[in-house]
Amino acid sequence: MRRSLSVMTLFMGVLSVLGYGYAQYRLSALARPTAAPELLISLPRFAQVLMAGGDRYLAANLAGFRVLVADTGRMNGEDYAVQARLQRDIAWFNPLHEDNYYIGAAILPWNGELDAAQYVLRRASDARTFDWYPLFHYGFLFYHFRKDPATGAQWLLKGVPRVTNQQDEWALQNLAAIWIEKGYQTANAATMVDAMAANSPPGAFRNYLQVRARRLRDLAALQDAATLFPGQAGQGCETGGTGERWFDRRTAERPAGLWLRPRCGRSAILNSVAAGGQ
Repeated sequence: MRRSLSVMTLFMGVLSVLGYGYAQYRLSALARPTAAPELLISLPRFAQVLMAGGDRYLAANLAGFRVLVADTGRMNGEDYAVQARLQRDIAWFNPLHEDNYYIGAAILPWNGELDAAQYVLRRASDARTFDWYPLFHYGFLFYHFRKDPATGAQWLLKGVPRVTNQQDEWALQNLAAIWIEKGYQTANAATMVDAMAANSPPGAFRNYLQVRARRLRDLAALQDAATLFPGQAGQGCETGGTGERWFDRRTAERPAGLWLRPRCGRSAILNSVAAGGQ
C-alpha cells in the first residue's frame, strides 16, 4: 500500500512539472501588456516615504539617485514624463534639494516638461533664500520658453539681494535691464532702467545704466516722432512719401543718442527728437 502511494505521489509530481513547463511554453508566446512606466518607476509619495522609514529627506535622496543616474541619451518622451514626476516628488519632499533644481533646469524644460521645471524651481527659490540661482533659472524659463522677458526680468531682480559677489550682481542687473528693454514699451523700459541706476551705488555700473536709460529715452522720442512724421511732412520725400528711408540711425556706434538726417524739407522732426532726449 505504501509502495503504491509513493509511486502515485511521484507520478503526480512529474505530471505537475510537465504541466507547468508546458504552460510556461505556451504563455511565453502570448503578447501581454506591461505596466505603465510611471507605475514601474515612480511610486506614490506616501509609499516612497514609507519605504524610506518615514524620512521624507531620505525619500528625496533615494528618488534623486534615480534621476541622477538616468541615461538621457536613451530616454524618450515617456521617460522624461517619469523623470518630471520624480523631480516633482523630490521638490515636495525636500525643496532645498540642490541637485534636484539644477538637474530640473538643465533637462526638463528642453524635453517638454516646462511645468514640472517651473514647479521645481519655484519650490527651490522659495526654500533656498540664500541662493540666487533658482531665481535666475526660473526667470530664464519665462524669458526663453514663455516668451515673457518682462516677467523674467522681475525674477532676476528678486535674486539680486541674494547675490554676495559684486560681479555676479552687476551681471544679473545687466541681464535684467536687457530683458526689460525687450519686455516693456520703450518709454516704460527707460523709466525702469533709470530707477535701477538710481538704486545702484555710484560708479561705472551706475553710469552704464544711466547711459542705457538715456538711449531708451532717445529711442522712445524717435518712435514718437516716426509716428507723427507722415502727417507733418506730407508727400515728396526721397522714397515718394511715407517711405522708410527718411532717417538714419546710428545707435550701434553711439548708444547714448540718436541722430536724424532729414531727407525732406522739414526740420521739426529733428527738433522733436532733440527735445525728447534732453
